[in-house]
Amino acid sequence: MKSSTRTASLITGAVVVLLAPVAALKAWSAPDDPRISVGAPAPATLLPGDVRDAPGRMIANALWTGLVSYAPETGAPANAAAESITSPDRRVWTVRLRPGATFQDGSPVTSRSFTGAWTAVVREGWAGARLFTEVAHVKGAREGEDEMPGLKVKDDRTFEVTLDRPQNGFPALLGDPAFFPMPQNVLASRDWTSYGRAPVGNGPFRLKSRSPREIVLQRRSGGGRSVVVRAMPDARTQYTAAEAGDLDVATQVPPDRHGSMDADFGDRHRAVLGRDVTYLAFPGREERLSSPTVRQALSMAIDRSAVTEGALGHQYSPADSLVAPGIRPGHREGQCRLCVHDSKAAAAALADAGGLKGPLNLWYEANRGDDAWVKAVAGQLQKELKLDARPHPVADLRKALDDHEVDGPFVVHTTAAYPAPVAALAPLLDAGTGFDDDYTAGLVAEAERAATPDEGVIPARLAESAMLRDMPAMPLWSAHEHLVWSERVRGVAADAFTGLRIDRLTVRD
Repeated sequence: MKSSTRTASLITGAVVVLLAPVAALKAWSAPDDPRISVGAPAPATLLPGDVRDAPGRMIANALWTGLVSYAPETGAPANAAAESITSPDRRVWTVRLRPGATFQDGSPVTSRSFTGAWTAVVREGWAGARLFTEVAHVKGAREGEDEMPGLKVKDDRTFEVTLDRPQNGFPALLGDPAFFPMPQNVLASRDWTSYGRAPVGNGPFRLKSRSPREIVLQRRSGGGRSVVVRAMPDARTQYTAAEAGDLDVATQVPPDRHGSMDADFGDRHRAVLGRDVTYLAFPGREERLSSPTVRQALSMAIDRSAVTEGALGHQYSPADSLVAPGIRPGHREGQCRLCVHDSKAAAAALADAGGLKGPLNLWYEANRGDDAWVKAVAGQLQKELKLDARPHPVADLRKALDDHEVDGPFVVHTTAAYPAPVAALAPLLDAGTGFDDDYTAGLVAEAERAATPDEGVIPARLAESAMLRDMPAMPLWSAHEHLVWSERVRGVAADAFTGLRIDRLTVRD
């Protein structure tokens, strides 16, 4: 049974409610209201191993403390619930927990809280399972299995994780909600529905109440303000309420207000750089698209800014690298010189390559929200290079690739699982392009098994340069988020892996 079926009953709080009028917001956020209010779409689920959207990640990081946490702005990982994470070979890792940690119900956080939760994520096939099977490559991680051979409990505070291959970025991965712990009674009962409805974590906040309209988080320490997350899926309603002072923080900005944020909020707004990139990749079996010059011509013909400011509604930044701007260190501005729109250079390059005859299908997965921008890109290729470019939606793009049906550029969405450049590059080697350059693959492997993440940066950058030269996938843009906030709050901070840091919010004196 697929995870989407199995977890359907777990999705709580995802009811889309009619937006309350501003008058109701005023009642919720009156001057004497001691709570800090945040507007966001309702999360699909709060079951940590199945979190799959930005609101879910934001709330999960308030309810739980992971083995590592990410620094605001930079995303740099640092030990949190873990006292130490060490390895002699970057393949067998020993995790030592800080002493005395408890869940919000008073039960202890032990090694089995983590190993049991991780086993459940993979066994049940939740959204986070791929981080164990496809990113970390934990030994024996397989859906449906009750045991994971790569996990071994040493004592209540120590456990061992064995990977199939060396991975210096493994500790940085452990701040993802998929790796959060769960109490022993929940692991024993396997009542995931009840737990997803009223989760008990080990973080700085506890869930005080929950309804389709709001989620109230209370500080576990008893000090500071509680935070209420309003179910507000409409960006315009959030923005207007924050502008009026009826909402403390808005996590979305409508497309037509990006240019007025300075005037409306002064210095009370921030762009949160993302960790995902959208690419157009090329099928390796298609001979007419095998020339790097042809690919480069197509890349230069695309006006990325026109698409991000038009069809994508200012929610994305034009790509200038294979690595998302939220990956630091790793992202280097201006690496992709062939990502700059240049009509004359694009036409000349295509002519030098002998042209491109026949229809050029742009393959993408239907029902994912890509229709508008794919149509815009097809229109640009028609105008700039006189190509017969055609949007070509399919129900299952992976199947079409496996069946060798794809005969043109196809859409690839990737998300770096942890803050390192190799985390952004490795998925491109398995994106269906057939790109099998031994030099580049060797550099990616070297970056993953380097003695430290810092030592892996140089081979990753060399791999990026090689991939930009051959261009098996051209980067298009990266999503970003925007935050605006009222004069009432301070401490607004965010990073690409957590989003808004609820634990940093305070009220101005």
